[in-house]
Amino acid sequence: MTRKRALSFVSITCLNRFPSRMSSAVTWGIVMGLILAVVAPVAYSRGPLIYAIKDARIVTVTHGVLSKGTVVLRDGLIEAVGRRVEIPEDARVIDGRGLTVYPGLIDAHAEVALRLPKSTGRQPGGASERSPRPPTPSKRPSLHPDRLAAALLQADDARLDKFHRVGITTALTIPRRGIFIGQSALINLAGDDPARMVIRSPVAMHIGFDRMGGFRTFPGSLMGVIAYIRQTLYDAQHYELAWNRYRRLKRGVRRPAWDKALEALQPILKREEPVVFIANEAKEIRRAIALADEFHLNAIISGASEGYQVAALLAEKGVPVLVSLNFPTQPKGADPQADVPLRVLRLRARAPQTPAALYRAGVKFAFTSGFMDDPKDFLANAAKAIEAGLPEEEAIKALTINAAEIFGVDEQLGSIEVGKIANLVVTDGELFDEKTKITHLFIDGRQIELKEAPKKPGAAEEQPTADASGTWELTVESPQGPISVTAVLEQVGNKITGTLTSMFGTTNTEGAVSGATVRFTATVDVQGQSMDVEFEGTIEGNTMKGTVSVQGQGEFPFTGTRPQKGAWL
Repeated sequence: MTRKRALSFVSITCLNRFPSRMSSAVTWGIVMGLILAVVAPVAYSRGPLIYAIKDARIVTVTHGVLSKGTVVLRDGLIEAVGRRVEIPEDARVIDGRGLTVYPGLIDAHAEVALRLPKSTGRQPGGASERSPRPPTPSKRPSLHPDRLAAALLQADDARLDKFHRVGITTALTIPRRGIFIGQSALINLAGDDPARMVIRSPVAMHIGFDRMGGFRTFPGSLMGVIAYIRQTLYDAQHYELAWNRYRRLKRGVRRPAWDKALEALQPILKREEPVVFIANEAKEIRRAIALADEFHLNAIISGASEGYQVAALLAEKGVPVLVSLNFPTQPKGADPQADVPLRVLRLRARAPQTPAALYRAGVKFAFTSGFMDDPKDFLANAAKAIEAGLPEEEAIKALTINAAEIFGVDEQLGSIEVGKIANLVVTDGELFDEKTKITHLFIDGRQIELKEAPKKPGAAEEQPTADASGTWELTVESPQGPISVTAVLEQVGNKITGTLTSMFGTTNTEGAVSGATVRFTATVDVQGQSMDVEFEGTIEGNTMKGTVSVQGQGEFPFTGTRPQKGAWL
């Protein structure tokens, strides 16, 4: 038996019922030999992780769509992709029949995985509105260009699960509010060490148009914010001139004072680093472009809810856009009879048209979640952009390769190509179909557990439409051929209890039925090693089909029948 066959065999021994003609002594000897020879030496955590997604539809983005192909991941990178790919013997194989593989989705502007200092809070501009003395121009409010998002990273952000559930593997992260906000980092949204999450840092300087507390506080208007930004950039130019003069003459010149904020602005003035202007309104976008022209900045616009109004200007200036998918909607609980300004109604109707308008104008753009606290509408709103006229293939690019190109990492991310970072999303249907589910997610070549969203207090579970009780004869399709499994289940309401029987004895199982979907799990002890086994499938009459997951070993399809409903062993 080859190493690959032995490993796959052991991964499902907890489910296998050997033919009755094989004596128990022989069976026990074979299993113990396999456990000692195969299970004990295998320690994937110590070596490279190798996966193969076989016979799947593959959307490469840059090289078309493979109707049936295989992707091999090794040690965090894409090792091979194509129609005829040799699968390594030590790879964990995922059956991709009926599945589609996409590059990992990129959120082009978010506030995620950051541990923000208490002093920044979430006040506009990062200044406390309770300050007894409002800021003045001389105090330079909200001036944090030296702030590095990479220095604020935390790997244990509980919100990462929400991003994973919609297929987002990578994000450009930065605090959301302020004027001179700081320098962003492009990160992968998984990992135990924040330093290992970083793909690129810094990526860009971020400047916002936050008004700070009204007209009584400087800068409390758009005009005031623009004046403040302009003056600060002039100060940064003068600062560099003073230091250049001091360095050139060396003697007889008073040394300028070092200023960390003005020092941090030098890369954008030298066009060594782009500037992301957070601008949603058309007038904000125009002023951002004017500032970029005045100071010769390499500009990017983020937000652009009214981008449809200035698409021609953005195309003329060659300014890329990070389009927010957090489209404006009527607030929850709002009075439906209340008067709403015409401008607001127009914006709600036309914001989803911005991506199509930018595409027609020839503007390069990527999608952002728009600082949603829960990006559950990320793909749904991208689908709205498609309904508003954006071609579907362009929407996929806006979620993948376009963002990578804008941030200068298209050699590492954004498409399924050999040598790129192994960030992948695997679905059971088209990406923008509301019925599609994400079945697998890989970040840096590691499979990410997809956790279900917690139910809201008081929310009722979907009532079961199927009855799972009875004795089920299941067949698991292993690499070595079909393997028989018997599950004896009892259902009360939507809860399932019962047993799974194998050569190791009888193991309790429990689970639930939601609609026609059934899930049940068991833990089997194999020579002191616990293996978690999870079945998930759908029931139609007396048939069941789905996948069985074996902890650390992968997934296998299964089908089953219930010859005599309610018969017990």
